[in-house]
Parts: sequence; structure tokens; C-alpha cells
Amino acid sequence: MTQKNSYVDEDPKADDYEKNYYGEFDLKTDFAAEAVPLTEAQEDIYDPLKTDFIWYTPPLASEVSHKTGGQEWCVSGHDMQVLSMTVPPGETIATEVGSFMYMHPGMKTEVELLLCSPKGCSEGCNRVCGGESCVKVLLLNEMNEKGYVGLTPNFPAKVIPIKFGTHVASGASMIAKSGAYMSQLGEVDVGCNLDCSPSTCCCAGLGCCRQKLTGNDGNIAFLNAGGTIIYKNLKAGETITIDSGSVVGFEDTAGLGCSFNGRCGTCCCGGEGCFSTTLTGPGRVYLQSMSLQRFTAAVTQTISEEDRGAASVAGEVLG
Repeated sequence: MTQKNSYVDEDPKADDYEKNYYGEFDLKTDFAAEAVPLTEAQEDIYDPLKTDFIWYTPPLASEVSHKTGGQEWCVSGHDMQVLSMTVPPGETIATEVGSFMYMHPGMKTEVELLLCSPKGCSEGCNRVCGGESCVKVLLLNEMNEKGYVGLTPNFPAKVIPIKFGTHVASGASMIAKSGAYMSQLGEVDVGCNLDCSPSTCCCAGLGCCRQKLTGNDGNIAFLNAGGTIIYKNLKAGETITIDSGSVVGFEDTAGLGCSFNGRCGTCCCGGEGCFSTTLTGPGRVYLQSMSLQRFTAAVTQTISEEDRGAASVAGEVLG
């Protein structure tokens, strides 16, 4: 059995399964990138409880490179991943501020100040409203040979490639959490989605301006998300309730809403606030187990506890 890899222009010539050292089956292609329903063998690995929440596994950095146009790319590592890309002569890679890791010594780095350019002022305003910087970092290959770059998220995170026409339906856009965008291949518009509904902009957890990613079929937007990534393809009219901080993004065909978490005791002491986010299909939804906000809160709490402990020890010694 062979499975088409949705990131590669041609089908890989390898089987989907390969036995590892322990005699178990490893997947050699990115099944999570394909459309459900999964086969029975895939369900046993990615959705053993049949909840339709599927464990997302990044495209493997294997002997088969992923190709988009004339550029090859791969994602390396299990967590805190690295996105590596080749850059043909005359091509440019656009990325967010702070994601640069390495590149070919013959390549150059430039920045584009969108708010200071009459041509890009509107684009800059949309990026800022969507939670991104108004500065776009450009990695240019002005050589006569192929170059390469390596990018990594700004916090401990995984890289999620979103291919328009495959992971986002043709003609649709991806609504993403503020700051989710990392880089792109091809023309991807990073803008904002304005929510004028008082209930969802105040209580759904994503604010009144959300990041909106739009691109033609075949172009890729690379997002960053923390912890374990899962996704679900919502059927028409199907609704799920989600922790607001766990949302990475969803197709704009899905409807955003909110639900009250219960009585006063639950709202005040349950740790989830007064409202949770709801999403209603159709559309694909991506979730993360460790958002940047949750990670920051956990680290801050640990540091505070260590500081209090150190102060207590110092007090006992000096007292």
C-alpha cells in the first residue's frame, strides 16, 4: 500500500510502513496531513479511542524531501523543531522577526518596514492587528547557486506546515491565534479578521482582531504551536468546546462561539474562567497542548517559587 504525501509533487517510492528495531511499524509519510477517514491501521496509532481528534505528526525529515515549487524543505526534531529550506538563485524567503537560525554564507538578510512604505502600509497595519510585527524579514539568495536557510520558532514549539488547497480548502482562509505565523513558501497574505460580535470578541478568547492567512493553492504557511498538536475535521453542524488557549487555528468555514462554564464556583475556582471557546463545522481545527501563554505562566510560577524558597533559606541562615 502506498500513500500520497500531500507536500511532495510526486508520490514517494517508499512503502508507508517500515519495521523499526523493535519490530513495530513506523510511519514514513505524514498521515496527519492527509484527509480523513484514516485506514484502520492509521486509526490504531493516531486515534485509538475513535474521537476523531487526530495526533498531528510533522512531515518527516527523511530521504524524500518535501517540494513546493522549486524549493525543498523539511522539519527536523521531535520538539523545538527546525525548518530547513533550500533557496534557488534569485528567490527570497519571508519570515517573522527572531526566527532565523542559520543560512548559506553567500545569502543576505534584509528587513521590510511595512508601515513606513506607502505600498505596504495597509499590509503592515493588517499584520499588526493580526498579532505580527510590522517588520518582515527577507532572506535573499542573490548568488548563482542554490542556497539554504534554517528557521526555528521563537518559543519551544513545533512547526506546522499548512498547505492551501490541502489542509485549507480551496478559496478558504486559515484563522489563527495571534503570533501563530512563522514563515511561508509562495505568496501568503498575513492579515487580520475583524470580529464585530460582542459575545465572541469579548468571551471566545481570541479577541476582536484575529490573524488571517490566505494563499493560493499549493502555497504553504508555516505556523508554530507548543506541546502536542492534534486536529479534527468538523462535520457540518458539529460543535466542539475548547479551552481558549489551546486553539492554534481553524478554517474560516468554521463558526466561532463561546459557552458559559457553569456556576460561580466553577467560573472562579475551576481554572478555566467564565467562558470556553466553541467551534462549529464544517472545517478543520488545530489545537495545542502547551500555548506560549501557558508555558510562560508555568515558568514564571516556578521561578517565583524558587525565589521564595531561596529567600526563606537566606532568612533562616541570617536569622
